[in-house]
Amino acid sequence: MDNRTELQALFKNRPYAYQERVCAELLAGHNVILCAPTGAGKTEAALGPYLLARQREDQHFPRRCIFASPMRTLAKDLHKRAKKVNKDNDLGLDVRLHTGEDPTSPELEGDIIITTVDQLLSNYLHVPYSTSWGGRNIGAGGVIASYVVLDEFHLFDPERAFRTALAMATALKGITPFLFMTATFSKDLTQKLAAETGAVVISPTPDELATMHSQQKTRTIQRVDATLSARAVVQAHQRRSIAIANTVDRVQTLYADLQRLQTGTELSEGEHVLHERLQGVTLEILHSRYFPAHRNEREERLAELLGEKSTKDVILVASQAVEVGLNISSEQLHTEVCPANSLLQRAGRNARFADEHGVVSVYALPTDEKGEWQTLPYKGQEKVIRATWKALEHLPEPITTEAERALIDAVHTAGDAENWRAYEAARHSTFRDKMLQAFEGDRSKRPDLIRDIQNVSLLLTDSDADLQTWDEVNCHERIGVTWVNFIALEANRKTLDPNFDSSVDWLAKVPREVEREKAKAEDIRQPTLLDWVAVTSPEQLKHETLVLINPKFVFYNRQEGFRWEATDGGTLGIAKVDRPPIHPRRNASDRPDYWYTYETYQEHIERVMAASRRVAHDVWHICPKVDTRFGLPSGMMELALKAAIAGHDIGKLSVGWQEWTRAWQAEQIRTYTGWLWNDGESKFKAKAQGKGEYCAHTDYHPAYDKARNRKMGPRPPHAGESAAVIDECLGNSLMDMLGDKKGLSVLKGILGAIRRHHGANATGTIKDWKLDKGAAYEAQRVFKLLTGTQLEAQRLEELQQHGIEAITEPELPTPDNDLAWIVYTLTSRALRLGDTRSFELFRDKEATS
Repeated sequence: MDNRTELQALFKNRPYAYQERVCAELLAGHNVILCAPTGAGKTEAALGPYLLARQREDQHFPRRCIFASPMRTLAKDLHKRAKKVNKDNDLGLDVRLHTGEDPTSPELEGDIIITTVDQLLSNYLHVPYSTSWGGRNIGAGGVIASYVVLDEFHLFDPERAFRTALAMATALKGITPFLFMTATFSKDLTQKLAAETGAVVISPTPDELATMHSQQKTRTIQRVDATLSARAVVQAHQRRSIAIANTVDRVQTLYADLQRLQTGTELSEGEHVLHERLQGVTLEILHSRYFPAHRNEREERLAELLGEKSTKDVILVASQAVEVGLNISSEQLHTEVCPANSLLQRAGRNARFADEHGVVSVYALPTDEKGEWQTLPYKGQEKVIRATWKALEHLPEPITTEAERALIDAVHTAGDAENWRAYEAARHSTFRDKMLQAFEGDRSKRPDLIRDIQNVSLLLTDSDADLQTWDEVNCHERIGVTWVNFIALEANRKTLDPNFDSSVDWLAKVPREVEREKAKAEDIRQPTLLDWVAVTSPEQLKHETLVLINPKFVFYNRQEGFRWEATDGGTLGIAKVDRPPIHPRRNASDRPDYWYTYETYQEHIERVMAASRRVAHDVWHICPKVDTRFGLPSGMMELALKAAIAGHDIGKLSVGWQEWTRAWQAEQIRTYTGWLWNDGESKFKAKAQGKGEYCAHTDYHPAYDKARNRKMGPRPPHAGESAAVIDECLGNSLMDMLGDKKGLSVLKGILGAIRRHHGANATGTIKDWKLDKGAAYEAQRVFKLLTGTQLEAQRLEELQQHGIEAITEPELPTPDNDLAWIVYTLTSRALRLGDTRSFELFRDKEATS
């Protein structure tokens, strides 16, 4: 079948011509910039190429789609739509929603991942928000190995996320296909973006728009020289009204004022008429400060109250959370002024459906003590907001598509040009330096590269909650805020009890990953443990993105959401009925402890290889594209993956490791002989390590073996040691095949992945050590078996005889070497996922005495 027929079968509607063009260009290997208005079918245009590629088993298109939006609300709506397409067509794809509040895919393992730009870019930069710090080199490879959709790209922070995403798309040109989607890009910026990323620009033609039933509606946009008020909203109300404020605090204040007018509390002169008009009206509120489960409830309710066929009488007060994603409409939409591109997004909630007519009233912003507009959360966009306000004086009634485009060009062209010049001036200096620092683990650079307004995820759980690992943390829903109001917390605590006990009445805590000894850090069976440190001053919260708040000292209910202070007549705390559900474990990286069975060296390497091809298939799939991009011989990137996996545990063939495993297995036999498995019938038999046999993992169960583990002491380290052998015995071969520069780059990538296959912060330093007797032969045999390539035999024998000297300053891959960094990032993902998941296929049942 052709693209048109297959797209129609997927989405049950004949595709628009522009959707077919998007599909053809992406499947041909081109990046695309799609400019289309709200309701024109951009989501279907984005998903179509990926779904067709999966159905056709296209070997040139990535196996995963990451759909990143600037707002959580939009991400949730896209998740629902993607799941519906998957279910309706029985595609069997793994569709996940991954946000800071709901981190269901911290290592980016689904087929379709709907996420936010913060999660996408932080993973790419190796400073992820939702992963243990030691695991920060896993998700980046998942980004590179995906088809990436950047939705509503015009809403990205122009000085941060926009530039970082642009740098990412440029760096990954030829490997990772990108689709930039927007309803409101200036013409000048679109042309510059296309030239930089090698993208094709596609828009629906006027004739196409004229055929879209969804576009047959009229809307008027008018300026109001006053601030947004409850009085104005009630006076203009017909049947469906939406009022949008720029900050959650002003949303909550406006909602409270409407409630006061409706209930008739403390009415002033002239407000009795407003009170009468509000009788029978349903008042609703929506913003970003809800637990995800409760926000889902509210959004489903709003879809009924303000949906296409609703006849309800409703006023909704909301934050910019309604700009995108919610399929709701109004006759009257009231909004505070904001940048023109955001304003048109908000206008999409007015006269949204075919044959509707609506009015959008735009209000001035409140001023601060200096008389300046309060422009948050649009930091740095004061000029754009002023330009938008001025441009609103001259709009036609009703507004047309051409007028909307002219508004965007008039308001944003100058600012876009200025931002582009600033990007070009800094791209090879300060901006690139910040990216390099982030790549190497500097979390403090996230505000400079993603968004300056800090996003903080709040956990509101009791002190006795089990939060010892990231897996346990991810069972709890979170609330997103821009900052922690520590002063309000202190005031609330003093109000409740001036004689508080700080050990019980703590205000906030932040997580710290517990540092482990090097040998224990290399034990893949141990999850990353967390220590929660009490916060005693606001300074301790700088750059923190996850904070545990004592729920006694804040206000929350599922109707009004989260507040730092209680509402009038409300009480602090969270009632049991308002607590969110606690989810089952969702992160496979920090698994509960299992009994592990004895594995020979060869068995383990083979199992890691098999597991990697299964769980990291995304990386293996794009290997040919990496070869093409860097001019490598066909199969070279795949060889790098194989070499890293085949060589990552050579350090376990040391004298020290094998002596330890022989002693351990002998003790296993003495301790557990005669025990029964939990089926009550079959007997447990520990396996003795045979002569000339090399062990990678011993039998182990934490319920019985922890004490003996401490008594026998840690196993010797092996990651840096493994890399040292590969360096000595494979490096020359790679340089012979590729030349010195490319060969050294590929080698650095492989060595970095091996050194850091148990933790992204490992330095790779080693002490003097020696291979066990006969280990050189075993290393060579298994390496050739898995890769089809030999290690340098003479050098391997020399290492067998004389040992390997200490390395105090190993050379690690750096982001300024593009080839080395790509190899390191992809190989780290393939190796680490394969290594951790290989156990899941071959673990035994628990034994009982």
